[in-house]
Amino acid sequence: MSRSIAKNTTYITVASVLQKVISFGYFTLIARHIGAADTGKYFFALSFTTVFVVFVDLGLTSVLVRESAKANEKIQDYLSVILSMKLVLGVLSYIAAAYVIHILGYQIETQQLVFLSAVTMLFDSFNLSMYGVLRAIGDLRYESRGIIASQLLTLIMGIFFLYHGYPLIFLILAFTVPSACNSIYAAIIVVKKFHIRIRPKWNSILFRRIMAIVLPFAFAAVFSRIYSYADSILLSKLAGDTAVGWYSIPYKITYAFQFIPLALVAVLYARFSEFYVHQPDRLAHTFEWGMKYLLLIAFPVAVGVSVLAKPIVTILYTSAYTPSIVPLQILMASLVLSFLSFPIGAFLNACDRQKTQTFIVGIVMVVNIIVNLLLIPRYGVVGAAIAALVGSTLLTVLGYLVARHITRISHSFLFISLIQITFSAGVMGIIVWFTNQYIHLVPAILIGMIVYPLMLFITRAITKIQLKEAFALLKSS
Repeated sequence: MSRSIAKNTTYITVASVLQKVISFGYFTLIARHIGAADTGKYFFALSFTTVFVVFVDLGLTSVLVRESAKANEKIQDYLSVILSMKLVLGVLSYIAAAYVIHILGYQIETQQLVFLSAVTMLFDSFNLSMYGVLRAIGDLRYESRGIIASQLLTLIMGIFFLYHGYPLIFLILAFTVPSACNSIYAAIIVVKKFHIRIRPKWNSILFRRIMAIVLPFAFAAVFSRIYSYADSILLSKLAGDTAVGWYSIPYKITYAFQFIPLALVAVLYARFSEFYVHQPDRLAHTFEWGMKYLLLIAFPVAVGVSVLAKPIVTILYTSAYTPSIVPLQILMASLVLSFLSFPIGAFLNACDRQKTQTFIVGIVMVVNIIVNLLLIPRYGVVGAAIAALVGSTLLTVLGYLVARHITRISHSFLFISLIQITFSAGVMGIIVWFTNQYIHLVPAILIGMIVYPLMLFITRAITKIQLKEAFALLKSS
């Protein structure tokens, strides 16, 4: 892989990790400072508009990157048409978000939070297009800088508003202003550095071509987004703001680890595509080891956070969030299955089964909504967590059932790996739990980080040769 690609990968990976760290720290400050009820309103407003932002993009940025990368001379044409489409979609999405939040009968304060959050949504969608141009060109430096600078500005503004007692809407403003600044920065880079004009322009022929490409991915994006945030929205309506505040804690903690499967899938997707066409004999092997590597990472995280859920919640977020402990433990079980669903989904898309993957996500979305409607009225936050676990299980199982018909997967290899890793993580979990009872949270975590790798070697879940193979894969990617 060329040096420029390696640098770009490093830029965006470092930026994504820093963004996650800053975002998680910022949310922790908010949750501790404003209490569960206001945290629920804040989290609901962001979740609600995040669902609608998918209707602004609909996978158009992916089309812009893919098609423009094939022919850089077409960037201006694609950008102009996509900006025209987004202009219309943005207005319609904003009106839809405002109308839906109004007819649902939410309080004026919550509606105002959504109205401002939806403005942020429009800026973010514009940013996607600008950085999509830079991705097509192959220069991710500016996107990395924009991500980090925007997140830092959000943190600075948010802390200022928090500790000076400003109303809740100012915490949303702490997202809107940096997003607007990021839009200006990205636009200047695109225009000044690469001489591409930001000019919406209609082209019916190019529009039809874009629509033919984008539709399957658009449906998948919509289904996935609704599935991801339906629990928070339904919880708000059926159980109230405080319940959403309690649920936001386990949700944020679980979501903080998603960069791990995303990073691996970024590596595996190209390999799946290549091996499916040119080296089918290597396809199954790559899939199996991708699954195993994620199991190796997911299990200790899930077990460790589960056994330490009580001190993690009470120390980071105070005892006011005690009802978040059990949902966190349930979502940690969901984390393992969620990790596995990433390579499975990438595998299906890479092997020309994107329509099947879209259909599976659609089924999971419907089932998830139904389970939420059944469980939230009776079990509240715990019900929403169970619904998430059901959704992750279904997404992984259905995807795997399809994947096994594409290539000859060694089920025995995955099963043996699962047993070895489960046993190793289980021993680690017992030792971590026992240590935490008599010492402290931090030493317990450090001991767990020593015990788990030792157990992997003892159970032969991983060997020195396999470890070298894993490092070679990451290095080559």
